[in-house]
Order: sequence, then C-alpha cells, then structure tokens
Amino acid sequence: MFMSDISTIMRRMRLYADRSLADRGIGFPEQLVLMHLSAEGTSNQESIASKFNIDKGAVAKTIAKLEEKGLVIRQVNPENKREKQVSLAPSAHEVLEVMAHALRDLETTMFQGLTKEEIAVTCASLARIATNLTEDQKE
Repeated sequence: MFMSDISTIMRRMRLYADRSLADRGIGFPEQLVLMHLSAEGTSNQESIASKFNIDKGAVAKTIAKLEEKGLVIRQVNPENKREKQVSLAPSAHEVLEVMAHALRDLETTMFQGLTKEEIAVTCASLARIATNLTEDQKE
C-alpha cells in the first residue's frame, strides 16, 4: 500500500501543479525549474538535471520553453564558455507568486485533519526516506 499511496500523492500533486498554471502554459517540469532557480539563484543546466535526477536534454528543452516564455535568462558562463548559466527573468516572479499560492492551497488540502505534530513527523519521515534512497543510488 505504501508505494501505491506515494504514487497517488505524486500523481495528484503533479496534476494540481499542472492545472494551477495551465492558463499560462506552464507545466510541472517548468515549475520544478522555476522553483529550483528561485531557491538557488543562478544555476547551470547540469546541476538542475542532477537535482531532479533527469536527463540533461530534457532540462535543456524545459529551459528553452521557459526562455521562450520570457521567464528565464540563459547566458554563457564567462568562466566556462561551454556552460550555460540560467537565472530567473523579472517576469518569473509573478508566476512564482501564483505557484506559492497554489502550493499553500495544496498543502491545506493535503494535510487536512492532521495535527502539526503529525505533519512534522510525516515530513521528517519522508525526508529520511528520500535521503536513504538518494544515498543508496550513490553506491
């Protein structure tokens, strides 16, 4: 049941994220990149791919879509001409506000009926599980 529940949660969260910005044509992969850049600032495509454990080509396509929409700026790294640095464009901040509001709504629904303590234990347990799996992949 655990894996089925995790799968259901992930599908529902992704669907909610897709719907929250569907009117702007910004899907879940684009939202992940925007959230990463919001948290990290300027980043290269390789670190984004590594963070989400996805193919560099998929990241490049996602960034290209965001660049076309004017939400990110991609520039050549002056210290390494082969590397592209990606940062948020000023117009991305409005989209990030919509995403933050949608995330708050989702969390309200997701944690409905749970105490603060139950939420904290759940989050800590899931973080440990994610760490365990990440460390296992490094071996």
